[in-house]
Amino acid sequence: MKASCWGRSLLPILAFVAAAGCDKPGWKAQIAQAESPPQPIAFMHTVHVGIDSIPCAYCHYSANISEEAGIPPVGTCMGCHRFVQGTTDAFKTEIQKLMEFSADSTSIPWVRVHSVPSFVQFTHRPHIRAGVACATCHGDVGAMDQVTRVAPLTMGWCVTCHRDRGAPDDCATCHY
Repeated sequence: MKASCWGRSLLPILAFVAAAGCDKPGWKAQIAQAESPPQPIAFMHTVHVGIDSIPCAYCHYSANISEEAGIPPVGTCMGCHRFVQGTTDAFKTEIQKLMEFSADSTSIPWVRVHSVPSFVQFTHRPHIRAGVACATCHGDVGAMDQVTRVAPLTMGWCVTCHRDRGAPDDCATCHY
């Protein structure tokens, strides 16, 4: 008897699941634990995005050219903050922390807020080309004092979005 197309397409996925250890009891995809983890610097998206209207891609410039949007290097921040020192004591304190990281040539140890499991191949590029706004997945970051994960970024959530927009929902779109 000939195997159905569906049955054949599941075999590589089932082999991957078993090889990755996903079939073990207690296995769970690793994502950021807290929806809004504490950060080393109280970065104010409300000021940068909300008040100053800096577009997401200015700091997260690699979103359209790389696998990840990435966290900007300290030098990107210093492009402005070597001149902008802050208007309040609280802002000045946080900018001073930034300057210390810059002086030491040390990356800021940001805690990741948005992530997908390692077996998911996600890139921002096709989403940007399709006109999906950053806020669709990341929420209104410009109104957040601290970035908070607003979407679950689960497979079901992503598949629903793909189907609602007529985007590909074949397994190989994200699992390759």
